[in-house]
Amino acid sequence: MNAAELGVLIPIIAIISIFALPIITALILIFKKISSTHKERMGLIEQGIIPPEESNKKRERTPNRYVSLRNGIVLISLGIGLIVGFLITSNLSIGNTSPFFFIVATTVLFLGIGYALFYKLTKDAKGYRDSDLEDDAE
Repeated sequence: MNAAELGVLIPIIAIISIFALPIITALILIFKKISSTHKERMGLIEQGIIPPEESNKKRERTPNRYVSLRNGIVLISLGIGLIVGFLITSNLSIGNTSPFFFIVATTVLFLGIGYALFYKLTKDAKGYRDSDLEDDAE
């Protein structure tokens, strides 16, 4: 092969590698997942255990009001903190020396106020547990 043919072949191989290899890898992983699930079900059937029908479906989630309340309070306080920081640095002479740090400080201050407000609202709430907030990472 001469240099001109290699110059055309390199971009073609690069394009195939970018698009085809991830697709082929995904198809192989999906096939292995289906195959292992099938082998597991067949093993259960051979032992006389009836496998559950809806094992592949995720459990139906119930919305958690406290996670939504916390996220809403935090986002509102974040927005208020940013707005107050920008307004103070642009209109007052307090934050003119280092406006970035002043904006960050007001944002953190209002986030702390938001979390304190969330704590105050949920402190006496019936049925609230701290473990309710851990489900939002799933």
